[in-house]
Amino acid sequence: MFRSFVLALLLAAHLTSALHFYLRDGEKQCFLEELPKGFLVTGHYNTEEWREAERRYIENPGISVTMTADDNDAQHRVMNQKGGHQGKFSFTAGNAGEHTICVQAHGAQGGGWLSSSVVKFTLDIGIGEADDGGRAAVEKIKDIAEKIKILNAQLEEIKTEQKYQRERELEFDSATSSIRRRVIYWALVQMSIVGAVCYWQLRHLRRFFESKKLV
Repeated sequence: MFRSFVLALLLAAHLTSALHFYLRDGEKQCFLEELPKGFLVTGHYNTEEWREAERRYIENPGISVTMTADDNDAQHRVMNQKGGHQGKFSFTAGNAGEHTICVQAHGAQGGGWLSSSVVKFTLDIGIGEADDGGRAAVEKIKDIAEKIKILNAQLEEIKTEQKYQRERELEFDSATSSIRRRVIYWALVQMSIVGAVCYWQLRHLRRFFESKKLV
């Protein structure tokens, strides 16, 4: 009856922030969890011992906890962890299907904890996204690297275009300077020709007037 109650609570673990149940020294409590393949199960636990003299639960560092997880279909143990009175755990479901998670509390050695003591066990479980072995992160890095590669290629195109524009500007400046020099040269030539023609005409008119004895 108690185990069914625990199972019912844990089946709703996605909606419950913390699960509380009670154990005695050496008692094992198990529950079932239907897991998709590759999903990562993480969580943490905490234990408190009932002290009759103080009429309350208190932490006892002498308590040790064993946690196991078994793949029922494959009959394979995927987690076997021993820890102190509080700790964390995680395992990955290798196959889709029903998994059995068990917890067992042990008292301190040397009679530090009476077998009649009751331990309050607080358990938080979270089932995360499928654990793909880091492939999602690798794919994301590849995607970022591809985007960086595209940006570098675009940057190189911009640099090439800027270089081409600078070369065109230099060619334009060179052509403009050449045209300007030619314009000045031809202006000087034309002025020289006009000056020479004027000089020749004036000299010719002077000789004409002298021959006619007009001057």
